Amino acid sequence: MKLLNTRALVLRSQPLGERDRLLSLLTWERGKLSAVAPGARKIKSKLAAGVDYFTCGSFLLHQGKSLYTVNQLEIETNFSRIGENIKDYAYGMYFAELAEKLLEEGESYPDVFDLLLSCWGHLLDKKADRDVLARFFELRILSILGYHPHFQDCLYCGDQLGPFFWNYSSGGVFCGKCRPGEEVVFPFSRGTHALAVRLLSLFPGKIANIRAADLQKKELQDFTWHFLQYWTAAGHLKGLSFLAKVNNSEGDKKAGNAPE
Repeated sequence: MKLLNTRALVLRSQPLGERDRLLSLLTWERGKLSAVAPGARKIKSKLAAGVDYFTCGSFLLHQGKSLYTVNQLEIETNFSRIGENIKDYAYGMYFAELAEKLLEEGESYPDVFDLLLSCWGHLLDKKADRDVLARFFELRILSILGYHPHFQDCLYCGDQLGPFFWNYSSGGVFCGKCRPGEEVVFPFSRGTHALAVRLLSLFPGKIANIRAADLQKKELQDFTWHFLQYWTAAGHLKGLSFLAKVNNSEGDKKAGNAPE
């Protein structure tokens, strides 16, 4: 079929020539694909409002030799308010970038579609802890794509009591008895272990209720970042660098306002 009518999320949108935009879309039926939105850079274009980041819509696409062309679109949900807060914008862009980096072209990933749509929605909820939400997104997309981190017990002996550790090449955690003596290892505290297990089984609608200590969030962030680099082809993630700058700037402001 040359025509595809599908729900899609805009993962990336960039200028193409003077009139058009080049999109990376996550579609419900065919997964990730690239499409041209002709004339979308014009203010009066009927496509202009629906080709921005954080958009979910119904797209009518025509399949060409190498790219799809957007013939029509109707916006279903626009999460543009995410862009009103620099930190939320950074997280939203990171989620989109990670999905784009990890997904293969032309393969359907309806669970990832639902996950990204849900997490963008949670960025509009002031109650949701952004760091916890990011770890939730990372762990869940990894699990959906078959890179399920092993947290339930020790990777090697099945010990469930801990204390647990991890290293750069581990696909999960291991206990002190199985700790490799010649390698650098990192602690995975009991609270972090409980948080990771819960996030992997949590219903997405409940994520706004989850709170965690700074140490737990830091330990889990270190684990997921190294896991992504070692086990996947994600490579360099600009969104993580941007997030680090935003968080560092926020920390500097708080430190500057702190009483001596």
